[in-house]
Parts: sequence; structure tokens; C-alpha cells
Amino acid sequence: VHQLSSAMGRVQLRHYDERCEEIRKAMNYFWDLLEGVPGIRAHRPAKGSGSNMAGWYAARGLYRPEELEGLSVTRFCEAVRAEGGDTSPGLNRPLHLHPLFNTADVYNDGKPTRIANSGRDLRQPPGSLPISEGIGARVFHIPWFKHFRKNIIEEQALAFRKVAENYKELLKDDPGNPPTVGGWHFFPHQTNNR
Repeated sequence: VHQLSSAMGRVQLRHYDERCEEIRKAMNYFWDLLEGVPGIRAHRPAKGSGSNMAGWYAARGLYRPEELEGLSVTRFCEAVRAEGGDTSPGLNRPLHLHPLFNTADVYNDGKPTRIANSGRDLRQPPGSLPISEGIGARVFHIPWFKHFRKNIIEEQALAFRKVAENYKELLKDDPGNPPTVGGWHFFPHQTNNR
């Protein structure tokens, strides 16, 4: 880290606790507004546990398709976006399937680096970790509220609520989830800085 970044970081740390508190207040308000909505659950520590999510980096919601007659998380998120909500399905795809761990020849050995110096094939093919490979269909991104702006939080929560409570209208044209949900990055859809 160069000196300017170090100096900026030290100044930012003076405000860290205060800013995290503001983020927690906003994010918890969002989830409080959605408590009891079918198909979605908060991904946060239990109330009164004494734990917190600090700055809520890379915040997610838990999706329960069985409560919405199997509606795909892909179609759910598409509908939430149509209502003005900021979301996308999935999370980081499982790393055991990434080309770096399966086909990349980093050191030009003539075979994938992961097995170049091994006596056996260590790669984990598709289907070898079904829970890891399926979790993307049960998770969605939520807006990252950095400020307690009640009207914006309520507007976003209403979009999620409206879609969940009217899911039956989405079932008929639900194409289902693609074979993999998510991407090899942290924030596939979110662009707003609330």
C-alpha cells in the first residue's frame, strides 16, 4: 500500500464504527420490513445474539423456492428488478469448477497446473459437490444500504414483498434457472450506492 492509500485508510478507520452502525440500522430495517414474507429469509445474525454483520459487505438474502411453488430465483429477481428493486440471483459460483482449478496450465507444463505435480487427479468435476453447485439457486443479492434513508429502504423492500406475494403470476412464464446461477465475481448486478 502506498503512503496516500495508507493515510486515507487511517482517516477512514476513525469513522468505521459509526458508519457500520448506520449500515446495520439500514440493513436490519430492510429485513424487518420483509419479515414473514414467503419465499425469502434474512441472512443475518439472530436478533439479540450480540453478533452483527459489521458493514454488511456482499449482503445476500436466502431464497426458499418451495414456498413459492418452485418459482426460480432467476425469475423472482427479474420481477423484483421490474418493480424497481436492486437484486440479482446467485452468488459466486463454486470455485472447484473454475477453469483455474481444472484446465489452466499456469506454468506451461503441458497439463492443468492443479494436477501437474500430483500422482492423481485432484480435480472435482461437475456434480461432485452438489450442495456447493446448487446454492446459487437459493440465494439472491440485496441492496447494500449505506445510509438509513427510510423512504428508499421501504421502496426497495416493497418491490421484494410485491413479487413474493404475487408469485403465482410469474409461474406460467418461468424459464427456470440456468445450469449455473451467479458468476465468478462479487456483484453481478448491483450498481447503486444507496
